[in-house]
Amino acid sequence: MEQDNTILDQMKQQLQKKDYLTFKSQINIIKRYYSKEKENQIQKQIIQLNNILETLKNMVIELTKNGDYIINGDQNQINIQQIIVESEDKKQQNIKEAERLLNEGVALNNLNKYQDAIECYDKAISINPKYDKAWSNKGDALNNLNKYQDAIECLDKAISINPKFDSAWNNKGSALNNLNKYQDAIECFALHKLQKYTDAISCYDQALSININPLRLQRKADSLFELGKKSEAKQFYLASLEKGSNDKIYIQKQLSKL
Repeated sequence: MEQDNTILDQMKQQLQKKDYLTFKSQINIIKRYYSKEKENQIQKQIIQLNNILETLKNMVIELTKNGDYIINGDQNQINIQQIIVESEDKKQQNIKEAERLLNEGVALNNLNKYQDAIECYDKAISINPKYDKAWSNKGDALNNLNKYQDAIECLDKAISINPKFDSAWNNKGSALNNLNKYQDAIECFALHKLQKYTDAISCYDQALSININPLRLQRKADSLFELGKKSEAKQFYLASLEKGSNDKIYIQKQLSKL
């Protein structure tokens, strides 16, 4: 593996030095790097290949304005544009593979096979380190395994990639709640438990602007109820029921108090 990575580094240097003949003799390594047998090592490989791809793109910009430029050696030719197209195709194949692994992880998670699910998510992340759904799902699985701190780290990663990823915020709130770290919680229901109802409502409004769901409507109603705003609380309890809340008995009990 280390030897292969060294070869990839050398290939990048060969491109930068315009040593095209030597580069061409090793071009088959690119294909070998996408074989299934090396799936567990693919993260390092993709980083190396992406570096080569970026170098190739920069060379095309530098060498030609027409987009399809052929470099003539003494005996051989390298079509840079073709190499870029092939590399992009391989990249798309890996994106699809990451999606397949994510779906496999979801299926395992639904069967309560959380550790197996995490392994799938890890493989997806190794292919695409910026895959927010894989990070969030891994955090959720870790939360189910009571590994709350590890879960929060994964969810923070998902949120840093996609700040509007509402599921990641919800999952982080659950993990913080399980750790009893209410003072650090950013999810709305944690603020509610701290009796910071006004802050909770503001947070609910932000979450609802991203995605309206019955649980958030119910939690906002709970905060309004605690603030004595019964008319508004009733409005949001009813909205939660209309959106298909699964907690109908609780909501009916709250409505009877209004």
